Amino acid sequence: MPSIRALLLLAALSTAQAQQTTWKLVWSDEFNGPANSPPSSQNWNYDLGGGGWGNGEQETYTNSTQNVFEDGQGHLVIRAIRDSSGNFTSGRIRTGMTQNSDTANLTWQYGRIEARIKLPFGPGVWPAFWMLGSNITTVPWPGCGEIDILENFGANKDTISTIHSTLHGPPSGSNFAGTGVSTPYTLPNPQTISNGFHIYAVEWSQNSITFSVDGTAFRTLTPASIPSGSQWVFNHPFFLILNLAIGGPNTFLGTPTPSTPFPQDMLVDYVRVYQSVPLAAGTPAIAPGGIVNAASSLTSVAAGSLATIYGQNLADATYSSQLFLNGAFSTTTSSGVSVTVNGTKAPLTYVSPTQINFQIPWETARAPNTVNVAVTRSGTSSDPVAITVNSTAPAVFLDPSTGVAILSSCATPAAGATCTLWGNGLGPKNAPSSDGVPFAPTGLESMETANACTLTIAGQPATVAYCGAAPGLVIDQLNFVYPSNIPTGAPVPATLTIAGHSGTFLIPPPAN
Repeated sequence: MPSIRALLLLAALSTAQAQQTTWKLVWSDEFNGPANSPPSSQNWNYDLGGGGWGNGEQETYTNSTQNVFEDGQGHLVIRAIRDSSGNFTSGRIRTGMTQNSDTANLTWQYGRIEARIKLPFGPGVWPAFWMLGSNITTVPWPGCGEIDILENFGANKDTISTIHSTLHGPPSGSNFAGTGVSTPYTLPNPQTISNGFHIYAVEWSQNSITFSVDGTAFRTLTPASIPSGSQWVFNHPFFLILNLAIGGPNTFLGTPTPSTPFPQDMLVDYVRVYQSVPLAAGTPAIAPGGIVNAASSLTSVAAGSLATIYGQNLADATYSSQLFLNGAFSTTTSSGVSVTVNGTKAPLTYVSPTQINFQIPWETARAPNTVNVAVTRSGTSSDPVAITVNSTAPAVFLDPSTGVAILSSCATPAAGATCTLWGNGLGPKNAPSSDGVPFAPTGLESMETANACTLTIAGQPATVAYCGAAPGLVIDQLNFVYPSNIPTGAPVPATLTIAGHSGTFLIPPPAN
């Protein structure tokens, strides 16, 4: 079992690009507008109307802020509504011009395109983030080409953990035009598309298109990947589309059931477009989506939580043990390397050329808030990267060899046993917290979280005996009573919820 010290250090992992180039942000929409405001007309147009959209869909797309709006919490919401007569309205927006508007006309050829999205899931519910060739008005589909970065085909067709990425192109009538070259991807158990945000991305060059989720590349397509006789039509500008469709009786994914809850919401944290550019020697660069929760490796973080940065040229060597002093890690600069969060230097626990571990300062606003993170090395700073800091970001530390939560006090769990989970991002405590300073080993009541903690294991509620700071450490701790009626055998899913935010993970099963 790994030690907690080892978890804090975290072995260096590299997700960086080749050292000669990096991804530079060239356009984004962070959706930081006021609550109930429409998306920026400088960035987005609306596709409007019904008629099935070539798929027998049921919804009518509108430009109403009932269907497409910013929520004031840093998200775009695309909302599908079913009225009392059973009719559906929803939203579909795009960066390219439409017949309904000529305000925005943003297109790109090659690069990395990504969005951080929390998807809805239900029978007949069809969310998508995709691209169409900008020549579609003169070269009709499928000749213009289509790149589907993500789709989920709803509960009638898919699982709650599965997305699909697909290319479509000519000739018309072939499988390439219809079903396309499609690749499913299933999130690691027990993650789902609807219980949190995930980063869906494509890296696109002249003869290569690679799809990824949360930094994991799962399929690369080239001209050799498409059906014989088909055409590779992906070497011209494309525009972006976000939409939430509703299946009809003639669609392959089926229709919503009478009990399917509505409204259904697709939440978009941001959409970003990067281009590949040269990287000067010694200049630090943070990888796209490369700032993650140190426990879950997902992009949900909170004030006071430990986080990890992946990138290039972050340091000239590896520094770790010397950053600790009597259990604290108040060092904010190591060998000329520092991390700032909205200009405030963050305590460091580990520094290497491709990875930095740090603590998000407690003074960072705890409401959903966009902050800028940058790495400075010997006076040269990376481009800042915007991340969302929530009030809580519940996560637990996992055994890196199994991906299962580490249990203390009950290595072999059984019903009624009191067990401990080591946590991260459980949020503010009942007493003030200091950056890089472990909590005192006494006064547990003042070290508890300011918000209630709820834990379920395999759907069964677990009694939480303590949820708060880990005494003498800079991480969090959860003590709970292992419930009865939990299946034996394989690890089982668990969910920790605090202040409306949830983290999912696998936990060891009870002994036979």
